[in-house]
Amino acid sequence: MKFGLMIWFGLSGCKTIDMGKYAPDPNYPPDMAEDTGYVDPNAPIDCDEAPTVNWVNFGKGFFVQACQGCHYTEAPYRYGAPEDINFDDLDEVWAQKAMVLMVSLGDAPTMPPNGGTTELEREMLEIWLTCAPSGS
Repeated sequence: MKFGLMIWFGLSGCKTIDMGKYAPDPNYPPDMAEDTGYVDPNAPIDCDEAPTVNWVNFGKGFFVQACQGCHYTEAPYRYGAPEDINFDDLDEVWAQKAMVLMVSLGDAPTMPPNGGTTELEREMLEIWLTCAPSGS
């Protein structure tokens, strides 16, 4: 998944993720990524240096894969997800932006409850919801 995401960003004309906080995971095989050394995960996001992330190139796929299993109006079983928290479309995600950031980031994210998202995916989520213009 990470490799596919990196290719997607490379092919979509976005800034490459090659340095600082936006560096690729150094656990990739050496021929796939460059180890840029220590990256402070608590460093503030520099939106001018961050790759372009939006609903089309990241958000929709992320929410389908990581969230809509429980947080979708038509989900056959919600696994205890509150009925009023749905991520059916961009507007619903954007309306819950602060809550999404709170529960999905940090050292011990609580959503999704059984993990399943990578550090890179969570970082891209943070970039999108922090740097993108409202509703994009």
